[in-house]
Amino acid sequence: MTRQSHLKKQIRARMEKTGERYSTARAHVLGSFDPTTTDAASKPAPGMHNSYLPGVRRDTTAATNLLRSIGVRNPHGDTPLSEAMFTGIAGGVGFLYIVFEYPNMPPLLSVLMRYDTAADQFAITGLRRLGLGLEVSETTSAAKAQKTLDAALSEGRPALCVVDLASLGGATLPGTMAGMAPTVVVVTERNGDDYDVDLGLGGPFRMTAPELARARASYKQAKHRMAVATRPEEVVDLAIVVDEAIAATIDRYENAPYKGFASNFGFAGMRKWVRLLTDPKDKKGWPTIFPEGERACVALRRTYQGLEYEMTPPAGGRGMYAAFLREAAALTGHAPYASAAEAYDQAASAWTRVSTFIAECDVPEVATGCEMLDAYAELLDEQAGLAQAQKAADRVTESTRGGTLPKAKALEIYAALAGHVEAAIEAEEEAVRTLRAARAGR
Repeated sequence: MTRQSHLKKQIRARMEKTGERYSTARAHVLGSFDPTTTDAASKPAPGMHNSYLPGVRRDTTAATNLLRSIGVRNPHGDTPLSEAMFTGIAGGVGFLYIVFEYPNMPPLLSVLMRYDTAADQFAITGLRRLGLGLEVSETTSAAKAQKTLDAALSEGRPALCVVDLASLGGATLPGTMAGMAPTVVVVTERNGDDYDVDLGLGGPFRMTAPELARARASYKQAKHRMAVATRPEEVVDLAIVVDEAIAATIDRYENAPYKGFASNFGFAGMRKWVRLLTDPKDKKGWPTIFPEGERACVALRRTYQGLEYEMTPPAGGRGMYAAFLREAAALTGHAPYASAAEAYDQAASAWTRVSTFIAECDVPEVATGCEMLDAYAELLDEQAGLAQAQKAADRVTESTRGGTLPKAKALEIYAALAGHVEAAIEAEEEAVRTLRAARAGR
């Protein structure tokens, strides 16, 4: 049985046992995955990125495999860094509520649950915090970018490359996001005119040189950005790195990373969202911008997507952050971090109730959209080609097209959703209070 087949069997078994949706069951199965118990063929040889181990999030999986390939380890048990540990060091969790409005187009909602909402900056922040020797290059020249990449690969050094997710193919993003949705992949080696790429799918993905070049050039803000990491000669104190990362995460709840967006990030963003869900007087309120029909269906499906899939592990990444805090407690010997982990587990359950409510809100177009997102994720786990994945991604968009949700029912759903979101905010506030107290005790 292949690794992918075994993974699918485990996920399906858990779904039948617990009643969880695919995203949640998958996260639990992969969250308990132990890279130290894999067979020898799955372990990278020194200096080689040949493990392609599976993980929960595609970008952090690829980055974690990169760390494994250069020998970065957790001194507590002398094991490879887990995806949860890397994710926590990169910042872990956060919150952003924003609605983009373009002329002659419906509003585009994003509810994002990660510390940094730009996937490339999230991964590079994690690498920098680990004290790695990091060579970051960027150029508008495709020829120069390929030459720099080939030089690194010829030295046996895998390269973390920033690509545009929408241009990569097989993405569930709206077409308006093309050129504005960065993610990271790890290019591991060149095979003739093609490249082997770790997309975080649990196996190598073969891309032609033009395909890779197009994806690298399409992200408008950082064309051909690439990072090559080297393990530092002096080993960093991982406990200090963890403490500082936790402090930064706590700060992000109250302080926005960009001027002019203070009301969109952290707890301010959460409170703004829950108010706008039912405010009929605010021109940005859901009763006004998502009043009924297709707009209402898309808003609900996009919310589910933001909580379960888009740049986040399921439950807004709160469960994975709890796993990070448990590892942090063991690494630092600071038991209060484990108490904070329990509080984040409660927050994860609360956010799962939000996404479950949306998926089961008795609106066929919304239910189908959520099911299509789950089916799309399963297809990626089976390592289907990008063309096949793109067809599945297109079905996600098509599922809510022409939705007929009446305004009265939409407002009723929004009111109930606001109650679930309010409960999730309360759980999140308790988690942060517990984490702040734990950090203050260090």
